[in-house]
Amino acid sequence: MEIDTGFVTLVLGFLGVIVLTALIGVILWIRRNATVRMPAGRLATIEITLAPDEREAIATQLREAHAARGQGSGIAPKLPERVRLGRVLWVDGDPDTSMSETIALHKLGTGVVKATHADAALAYLSADRYTALVFGIAPDSDLAAIEAFVARARTSQPGILLLGYAAPGVVTDSADFTLVRDPSELVAAIIAPLTVA
Repeated sequence: MEIDTGFVTLVLGFLGVIVLTALIGVILWIRRNATVRMPAGRLATIEITLAPDEREAIATQLREAHAARGQGSGIAPKLPERVRLGRVLWVDGDPDTSMSETIALHKLGTGVVKATHADAALAYLSADRYTALVFGIAPDSDLAAIEAFVARARTSQPGILLLGYAAPGVVTDSADFTLVRDPSELVAAIIAPLTVA
């Protein structure tokens, strides 16, 4: 009995393709459920690139934020092409009033954690690191309480960027934090230290 080597080669090749396809399928199936793990401190080293359509979407959110604050359409800041990931702690009694600003920051790769009162914000600050602390300042805000809060926040995280987000018409003479009056100023201040040259 003579063995046809061409037929055997064909069968073995066919079996090899089936085994290789199954192996690739298993690898892809496993990787589909894979989890990327990295120390939290390394998140600050991750860079993202913003495409032109993403920068336009951010500018749209800022225009909406300006309109919601009664400031017209506003002027969007010049947005960088590359930024590092950042984290913002935002303290505001009514966190929904800053939804467009929050969406713009998320699109820039900046996570936003919101707290509705100073004690919760201080707890967040003691538990984790943040790029910036934003707090709302309304016309009826207790400026002495804000100053005390800022002093405690600065002690909790030395070097954190402190931004008072003032409602239109609010005037304060504090030197302990940077006062920003519109959404574009706010976003520009937050992303300045995160911008990759």
